[in-house]
Amino acid sequence: MEASSDTVSAEHRQQALAWLVTMWSGEVTPEEQLALSNWRQAAPEHERAWLQVATIEQRLRSVPAQTAGLTLRESSRRNQRRTVLRGLLLACGSGAAVYTLRGSSPWQTMTAQYATTTGERRDLVLEDGTRISMNTATAFDVHFDAGLRQIDLHQGEILVTTAHEPAMRHRDFVVVTRHGAARALGTRFTVYQGGEHTRVEVYEGVVEVRPRLTPDAPLRLAAGSQLRFTAASVEAVRELPSDHPAWLDGVLEAEQMRLQDFLVELGRYRKGVIRCDPAVANEVVSGRYPLGDTDKVLAALEQALPVRISYATRYWVTVQAKKSKQ
Repeated sequence: MEASSDTVSAEHRQQALAWLVTMWSGEVTPEEQLALSNWRQAAPEHERAWLQVATIEQRLRSVPAQTAGLTLRESSRRNQRRTVLRGLLLACGSGAAVYTLRGSSPWQTMTAQYATTTGERRDLVLEDGTRISMNTATAFDVHFDAGLRQIDLHQGEILVTTAHEPAMRHRDFVVVTRHGAARALGTRFTVYQGGEHTRVEVYEGVVEVRPRLTPDAPLRLAAGSQLRFTAASVEAVRELPSDHPAWLDGVLEAEQMRLQDFLVELGRYRKGVIRCDPAVANEVVSGRYPLGDTDKVLAALEQALPVRISYATRYWVTVQAKKSKQ
């Protein structure tokens, strides 16, 4: 007799949902495909969880959005996919399970109101007239009410040019990340949500930064300045190298940057993984590098530095020390 669906535990169902997000990410690697296959074969409960999630996902795909009680925010296929995933979350788990899953970047990316894929940039205007430029692999939600305009930045980077209408002056404009908040005081600024820190760059006006664990000790950042902060601390303020973000021009700008740090930045614009051999991590990179073809950037590094580029697959690249000639 076939096992009933109620034999699938919440834990296994969440694991299956996480795998489904990976498969839908558009960036799945052969290693991940093999890992999913191994996970499904590891236990009967895993396979039942996967089949249950896949069945619900297919059913949601086939039902019109109005019938399913879902709202399509945009007409694009990418946003329709996020809508189906919202329904999948509701169909597969309790509120607690949904909260756990939405706490991870893949789910926030897939269900966000606005998102860009790896290498994509996008411009938009919010309902209050604020202009947003989205960098690569960015996802955020917008929450406006009578007293507050808030952006929840889940990942990636945005350039914000706040609206200057008098009617907006009584409504704070805040960008919230996992590390804290940046409140705009009539300004043009960027916020980057990284894995270990949030970076704020101010090009006009002033931004007030409040780390999440020390909100009573805000720091005001003036135009021409940048800083990074974590949930508990703020790093030293540094001067900006130019009057606008280099990525708006489609380039990655480096000035005496460690190779490892440079590759982390380059990796934001490239699907897959770039690994850096510790032996060459402290090599120094300077210059402006076009982001339209990251393979060409890697090739340029190979010409300029004592490194060689090794491709296991097009999604798995290693930068390592160049072998010395015998």
